[in-house]
Amino acid sequence: MKTTPEEDQHLRRILVLLDRTRPYENLTQSDSRQWQVQPGSALAGDDAKTDPYHVSHNVWNALSVAVDHLHCFRSTFTDGSRGKTVSITLHTHGQHSLLRGAFENSARAVWMLGPAQRLERVQRRLCMQSGENKNSDRMNTLLQQQPKRSLDVRTQQLTDLAIKAGTDPAEAKKALKPATYSEIVRKAGALTSMGAAQAEAVWSSCSSLAHGDIYGTLSILERNIVDTQGHVNLAQITSSPKVLLWATERTVTMMQRGFDLFSERAACHH
Repeated sequence: MKTTPEEDQHLRRILVLLDRTRPYENLTQSDSRQWQVQPGSALAGDDAKTDPYHVSHNVWNALSVAVDHLHCFRSTFTDGSRGKTVSITLHTHGQHSLLRGAFENSARAVWMLGPAQRLERVQRRLCMQSGENKNSDRMNTLLQQQPKRSLDVRTQQLTDLAIKAGTDPAEAKKALKPATYSEIVRKAGALTSMGAAQAEAVWSSCSSLAHGDIYGTLSILERNIVDTQGHVNLAQITSSPKVLLWATERTVTMMQRGFDLFSERAACHH
């Protein structure tokens, strides 16, 4: 597709943003040991309350998955050449799928680390594990396999951890109810400059393209009517550099917030 000077600027800004995240690849794709938490830190205390379902491990995994998606996005976006010209490839749907993976995993890290109160961070980790357990149980059923421990036993373990951490026993079941990703991205977005509504808009937009939803395709991508057959318009669909920049900027913002929170919670400030 031919691009306008304004679209060229959008694409250049995307390149700058993606280059800015390269240091995160070194943190997550090498033996950086940056996932370790200092004794006496907030995360060390969180981990002790959720053992063996450590908050720090789950958050670092989320950030690693986010970085992997963004790295893959950059690989599809540019060939990495240097010099006066850079080859850019735009995909209509696939690149938004990758941004979605980067955004929602970054948001999960922010959502889990964001609360100032330890009990809330612990509850969020445990409710996430509750969802993992239920999904694992469904997978075992589909594969006709038996889990080593029943779902009831695993649920009781999470309930005991939640109560021991300070949850009212009468509220334990509610506290362990798995959170939806729309809830996660909204609460994470509220902890960044973009706010809750825009965070959900980014995630929903990318999700609609990942699913191939028509409403997302028509409202987010560029389209050019090439023919009309009765009441039906035939359109050529192309990527929108402006929208791609919008989603990339906010994904990088969420990722940076996640790493900043991890560094803050993992350090001992005594």
